[in-house]
Amino acid sequence: MTVERLIIIDGYNVIYASDALKSYMPDNKERAREALSEFVKAIHSIESVRMVIVFDSSNQNLEVEYPFGDKSFEYIYAPASLTADGVIERLLVRAKNKESVTVVSNDNLVREAARANGTLVIRPDDLFDWVAVCNDRLMQISRRQKEHTETPFGNRIDIDLD
Repeated sequence: MTVERLIIIDGYNVIYASDALKSYMPDNKERAREALSEFVKAIHSIESVRMVIVFDSSNQNLEVEYPFGDKSFEYIYAPASLTADGVIERLLVRAKNKESVTVVSNDNLVREAARANGTLVIRPDDLFDWVAVCNDRLMQISRRQKEHTETPFGNRIDIDLD
């Protein structure tokens, strides 16, 4: 039985840890969320993990969205009464295989809650490095596939018609 790995990202916390992503805030939060998800999609693709990005919101209820139409990559919008930190803590408490969970945040309270629940914690800079490694692997895979498909087409059957 394989254990599904789960990565929980403290969305706006990670966005504000990157100059490129932060440049969208606060005027275009939707674009910042899209850029973050496009950025971490490399990890999702290479590592075959479940990715959950948690955002604060002004919604009355918790809302879930699947930006790529894939249930293994989701946004969770925290209700205004709870905050993203509270949602992350609840996800950690409910996680069955805590050793297979990684939390990404610079927030000390989130990091301590994750450690207290026995999960791995990394900082956004470590996430950015992880994405770079996954992008390199994706490029290698793409090159290999391209080389494989570029083999010249030709008749390789040796037929003697005499």
